[in-house]
Amino acid sequence: MNTADLSARLGCVGRTWTPQQRLHVGNVAWASAQGDGSTAPDLSLEWGDPLRGFADIWLPESAAEQATVALHLAPGMPTRQLANAINDVLEVAPRVTVEVSLQQAEIVSALVDQGFRQADGPWFAQLWRSLDDLTDLQAHRVPDGCSIRRVHPDEVTERVEVHRRCWDPARIKQMLNLPVTGDERGSSYSVDKHLAVMGTPVYRADLDLVAEAADGSLVAFGLGWLDPQSGSVLFEPVGTAPTHTGRGLARALCAEMLRVARGLGATQAVVGPRGDSAYPVPRRLYEGLRMHEVAQIVPFTNG
Repeated sequence: MNTADLSARLGCVGRTWTPQQRLHVGNVAWASAQGDGSTAPDLSLEWGDPLRGFADIWLPESAAEQATVALHLAPGMPTRQLANAINDVLEVAPRVTVEVSLQQAEIVSALVDQGFRQADGPWFAQLWRSLDDLTDLQAHRVPDGCSIRRVHPDEVTERVEVHRRCWDPARIKQMLNLPVTGDERGSSYSVDKHLAVMGTPVYRADLDLVAEAADGSLVAFGLGWLDPQSGSVLFEPVGTAPTHTGRGLARALCAEMLRVARGLGATQAVVGPRGDSAYPVPRRLYEGLRMHEVAQIVPFTNG
């Protein structure tokens, strides 16, 4: 994605952001650098000038399969414009799966009018909290032998390596109670991807935090994305190395990120963990920080 396209998308999402919508500017930046492991879409569509909506479309390998669509339509778009945007998607991909916020009722209604229904499968919870009072964070102490700090400019390789350990595909399968075959490839996260993340307009090094063990190794990380327009900070992503889980390290790191973010002007925080019972640990982590559900991001399909 070129700089102009990314800037337009960041503006589109940020202008009308609410905690109930699917995307935050941090999600847009993270996806643009392919930090989320996604590949480049086969097609992209845009609506409005200035931009009011966009879609990325990944086409299926065969006509029997469904396309995957990542869709953003700004709150307040007229019903006719919503319908036209969905029609544009269906013209290039007649059978699709798309994730939407149930709390954006106008988008849900437009999809239902086009024959979509809620699909089975994983869904995501949008969790939110105010940053007016952070006294509760005092309970989340850094474990003995560890310290939390911002990442140093000369340790990109180490920063990438801790991400790769935390998000190793075989480990994630184990956490999801899926069979591990031994053929899993390592994490696709790389130095080039992290440099791309750092190059996005909304990246801030002071919200790229790491936990350092007594031996100097990095054992956890968390990346925060600040949107000055809404005064909101998004956690995306957060991870703890397998050898250091169960000690409250991720929660202490996130607590520090909330304090840093408030110092930078944030008034609210949001995060989007899995909401279904198949992967409950991240949600419990954030609920322990007094974040609560304000939206549900669920798949809809017309297949």
